[in-house]
Amino acid sequence: MSETVFIHPAEARRRFEEFANGEIDDGNLVEGALLIALEEYPAIDVESYVCRLDELADRIAKRGSPEEPDIFRLGHLHYELFDIEGFSGNESDYYDVRNSFLNEVIDRKLGLPITLSIVFLHVAHRVGMTASGVGLPGHFIVKVQFPLSEIYVDPFHAGRTLTIGEIDTMIGEMSGGEMRLRSQFLRGWSGREILVRVLSNLQKGYQRSGDKRKALSAEERIAILSRFAGPVETGQP
Repeated sequence: MSETVFIHPAEARRRFEEFANGEIDDGNLVEGALLIALEEYPAIDVESYVCRLDELADRIAKRGSPEEPDIFRLGHLHYELFDIEGFSGNESDYYDVRNSFLNEVIDRKLGLPITLSIVFLHVAHRVGMTASGVGLPGHFIVKVQFPLSEIYVDPFHAGRTLTIGEIDTMIGEMSGGEMRLRSQFLRGWSGREILVRVLSNLQKGYQRSGDKRKALSAEERIAILSRFAGPVETGQP
């Protein structure tokens, strides 16, 4: 049995800053989310969690063949991620701070829309699909792109697919009728933007619980991500 290694918070912060100084995309987004968790969970093995999702992606890839239509690959992903593994949104305790830590999401199979989307994006990338996170007002979903079309998937609600009309209705309901769908809401988010939103959720969660020190820690890491951002990574033209 291997000895548990604990990472000092200062080293966790150094590793996060080093990561933030590079390019962030679907290929390393999970690593970034786990490095966020490392300050809270100093004993987690980042690589082992990445490997667990890679193994899930391998199972998905083995279900299909290179010749089959891309839409079949999405079906295999849905089956493994939601039907077999049982990933779902934590509707009963939405504001549980554990929903924002990717190690907890992978262990418990429960999370927020954005953390479940990070899991989805990682395995989709590994099996050769083109997908991106979409940050709607008050919710987060995934856009899966095909040569002639695109499909919107809601990982928080067991991977259900959404039409444009359903997204519009959802935004209207969540905003109390104050907002409707706009084309800019459906743009793909950069990996850096996604991690900023994860940290923003953490910051708000700690503010609600009165933990000023941890709220400040989240704010500091948002600043680190912003400091190293280029125009493409912030979604700017």
